[in-house]
Amino acid sequence: MPPQSQVSGQGTRGGRVRLIRGPLVIGEPAPVVEAGLVAQDPYRPDTVADGGAAFGLTVRAASVRGLAKRYTGEPRQDDVCLRRHDATRTLIAVLADGVSAAPRADIAAALAVRHAAAAVARQLDADPAPPPIDWADVFGQAAWALVEEHRRSSGEPQAGVEQAAPLLATTLLVAAVTVADEEPIHVQVAAVGDSPALVLQARRFEPLVGETPDAADLLGAGVDALPHKPHAFARAERTLGPGDVLLLASDGLALPLGDGTGEVGRVLARELRRPPNVVDFARLLDFSRATYDDDRSLIAVWSDRS
Repeated sequence: MPPQSQVSGQGTRGGRVRLIRGPLVIGEPAPVVEAGLVAQDPYRPDTVADGGAAFGLTVRAASVRGLAKRYTGEPRQDDVCLRRHDATRTLIAVLADGVSAAPRADIAAALAVRHAAAAVARQLDADPAPPPIDWADVFGQAAWALVEEHRRSSGEPQAGVEQAAPLLATTLLVAAVTVADEEPIHVQVAAVGDSPALVLQARRFEPLVGETPDAADLLGAGVDALPHKPHAFARAERTLGPGDVLLLASDGLALPLGDGTGEVGRVLARELRRPPNVVDFARLLDFSRATYDDDRSLIAVWSDRS
């Protein structure tokens, strides 16, 4: 899709360069707002973007604040985390979507992704085979990190899940992608909550875990979340073939994506055929489309195998 606006200028050698300004517009554009800086402590940046290569995989990750929070100056409540495990040639990718009704959902998401990634890495350290991921342990450790944070911040050392859950609540989506010589690329993925994992294959989006959320779920109604439900996870395994792209998404992207057959699905299928650079990936995620103003996060994994 064409950008909202473009401006030309002089390059360093006298050539013309074109600077792209404004988000990509898909369908009817969303209102243009100037993002308010976040006042909370610790400070949360409006946008994070990451990516790189490992084990013959290329990965991109980005998390952008939604228009509603930009307008009000509230913090981004999504987060992402990437980690590599060299001994088992495994890429660990984690995404969290903080529950909007929880006042410290931003902190919950940030803690959950890092503790979940560390929990998977510890399991791989213990058995270089690698074994099937013990998802109950992964989600249990992430949940307990939220309880510990509540105990620290509240000064209540005996507080438990019932006290922490109303304040620190988040969904969590975790994937481990293992690349072994002369074997298919193996994906293990699990989720607590509705943030979906999908595989993009020939312009078709195949769901693995999670599901497209209902609009009511944007307020957290009926969504399973940590720390309250660490055992309410769905899991799946799959091999990643040539041309397949593994996608981990928050509901801020899953809602406009829908079943993948609409305008957003067509744009993503086209633009994600090959890995964009890190900045372009974040800009793609920050598209403008009317009525969709939630935080958006996405992790995408491509294989270099042909």
